[in-house]
Amino acid sequence: MAVLEDAGRRYQRSSRTACAFALAAWASQPEPGATMGDLVHERQADAFAAEFLNPAASVVPELPARLNLHALDRVSRAWGVAIDSLVYRCHEVGRISGATYRRAFQRLGQLRQVGLFPEEPMNGYPGEVPVLLAQAFAVAEKHGLTLQDLARELKIPLPRLRLLLGSSDVRQALQLV
Repeated sequence: MAVLEDAGRRYQRSSRTACAFALAAWASQPEPGATMGDLVHERQADAFAAEFLNPAASVVPELPARLNLHALDRVSRAWGVAIDSLVYRCHEVGRISGATYRRAFQRLGQLRQVGLFPEEPMNGYPGEVPVLLAQAFAVAEKHGLTLQDLARELKIPLPRLRLLLGSSDVRQALQLV
């Protein structure tokens, strides 16, 4: 199992895209004619990251017919990906031309310089809940594994393990009277 964490990034949507790209680059073998790390392999990793984070069958119907940054911002918030990623997706599926694609990034750069379309900080983003990890623990629990045993084995605090398993803190809340 691999766990990717992009601790160097401050912004949630670009961080998710970077992690998906890293996963693709790490897990994929270059197609014939490409070598690891070259431009063709990077494009393959970009395509994987786009499909992983916003599958064409689901996201394309939500994309505007013409370039509309406000509409893309709404879609980006719903899907948890950067507007930049959706501009790429629009171009990839033929919603916008190459010239419009280039102009979109120029316009985004200008708007960001004046404080519009800012990236959202990571601290406001809850992230994904790893479903398979919780399911694997449920099976192991039937065979006698406890949360405390697993936390000890993984060498992580129990509250962190609960968070990774998607469960809430079970401690009672204390109230001052």
